[in-house]
Amino acid sequence: GSENSTEALKKACEIAKRFDSELLILSVFRHHSFIESSLSMIRPSEPEKLDDVLSSYAKEIVESGKEIAKECGVTKVRGFIKGGQIAKQILAFAKINEIDLIVVGTHGDGDLSGYLLGGVSHKIAGLAKCPVLIV
Repeated sequence: GSENSTEALKKACEIAKRFDSELLILSVFRHHSFIESSLSMIRPSEPEKLDDVLSSYAKEIVESGKEIAKECGVTKVRGFIKGGQIAKQILAFAKINEIDLIVVGTHGDGDLSGYLLGGVSHKIAGLAKCPVLIV
């Protein structure tokens, strides 16, 4: 959902369109512990669990991404939502789905523990078994 992820999506769309590839859009939300959930400021009208709120938001991000892909002319696009450690989930998804190229933004809305790259993009680039394009 970050600006960098939107730019990465647009670059992925260019590549998918050029090679008539299928584009898989993945949004990963971080699971929260019971304590974190109980300390959250969720209104009673909202879902009871913080994970439900984050999952719903991830779904909105994927749907928005699919619309952007269609606007860019990508005809084969699917969306996915996962929960857990972001880099780990992306790498597992890439392996299971035999992904040819992972496209990610330099920094997301998550952990910015990396120096020049975000912590997530840095981990993915270092551990992926396929090429990684960081936009």
